[in-house]
Amino acid sequence: MEGDWLTYREAAERLGSTAEAVRYRALRGNWPRLRGNDGRARVQIPDDAHPVRTPCAHPVRTPSEPRSDHPALVETLKAQVSDLQAHIETLKGQLAAAEARTEKQATEFAERDTEHLAILTAEQAKREKAIAAFAALTERLDALAAERARPSWWRRLVG
Repeated sequence: MEGDWLTYREAAERLGSTAEAVRYRALRGNWPRLRGNDGRARVQIPDDAHPVRTPCAHPVRTPSEPRSDHPALVETLKAQVSDLQAHIETLKGQLAAAEARTEKQATEFAERDTEHLAILTAEQAKREKAIAAFAALTERLDALAAERARPSWWRRLVG
């Protein structure tokens, strides 16, 4: 086995493969290997090694022929688009109805709030009037109590 000592990359170019594939082939086939002065591994390719094309990572895409069901597919898609547009219109109507209900409820709540505020204001006025009446009654009762607590004139004379 005489030949050049090649790096895995150089061997891959010569065999039409990848460096990784050549490394594995060298391991499996017990090809002579050594590390060069530059620190890179080198391999000697045997005379009976035949080139192997490794499939590339990205497969080649060939142009496809137009589909035979293309017109039917277009019609199906158009029907689906039409159905979706009808569904959108239905949803728009439902949204408008929901917005109208929301507006109506907001108006009703505002009217109820106004009514409740009027009731609360009237009740507050009644409470304030009752408090004022109780305050006046308290003053009258305090005056009567003070009058009763004072001794009468004849008791002051006798007493």
